[in-house]
Amino acid sequence: MSKADKKRYLKALNRRLKKESAGKFDALFVFDPPGSKPKDATGVTISGPASDEVLAVMNAVQARVFAKFEGTAMPG
Repeated sequence: MSKADKKRYLKALNRRLKKESAGKFDALFVFDPPGSKPKDATGVTISGPASDEVLAVMNAVQARVFAKFEGTAMPG
């Protein structure tokens, strides 16, 4: 996945998370390893500790965004 695709993917995850949680969660998706730049990221993770409810919503969000994104990303 290209650097630009990684940035768009992370932005889409956090936008969808905010929408689905009505902004009530403090947790965000961040590049993994935490603090890494898009070119060095190997995936995404959560920004900090979270409850089971938050993790369940994040898991569902990631599955939906990935399914939509998978067909549109350019090989990188």
